[in-house]
Parts: sequence; structure tokens; C-alpha cells
Amino acid sequence: MALNETKKKNLEDKDFNKLFENPKLKPKWAQLANNAYEYAKVNTTHGKDPRLDDISVVLYPVIEADPDFRNHQDANSAHSKRWAVWFTEFVVDQIVGEGRNTT
Repeated sequence: MALNETKKKNLEDKDFNKLFENPKLKPKWAQLANNAYEYAKVNTTHGKDPRLDDISVVLYPVIEADPDFRNHQDANSAHSKRWAVWFTEFVVDQIVGEGRNTT
């Protein structure tokens, strides 16, 4: 399921947008999303451009285990699975959904 405005606002309420925009971390999120895109393109869609949900499925376990993400969860009392799912969707939306921006 893709990112919607309600999920985006909920993420902003817990400052996940700031986690994404952090100048030290944004290149990492971009690299992870682009790696997930390439993996999904080769292994899920067999050479065709993957859909955002295909990319999110690949990226989710990486985000969920990421120490920067987990530290942010701790600092913002955001421990349920939905935060990892929604942040993954947010990263994919921002990086891949914006025309495969690689920065």
C-alpha cells in the first residue's frame, strides 16, 4: 500500500520527515531506495520498472533494522510496525516516486 497524505502527516507528527531530510542521512536513504529499486527491477519485475510497492517490499526489512531509524523510533516513542512501513513508503515516494532522483 502506497504512502497517502494521512500517513505523511502522521510521520511528520513524529519528525520522521526530519530523519529523512537530515543531511548526514539523506544520501543513505537515497542509496538504500535506489538499491531496492534495482533489486526489484531484476528480481521482481524482470527488467521492467518496478512499482513503488514492489520497491517498498524490498526496502522494508532494511529500514526496520537500520540503527538510525531505530534510534529515531526510541526518541519519538514510535515503536509499532506501522512506523517502519510508513517510513519505508515515505523514502520510496521521495526518492523513487520523484522521477528516480538519486541524490
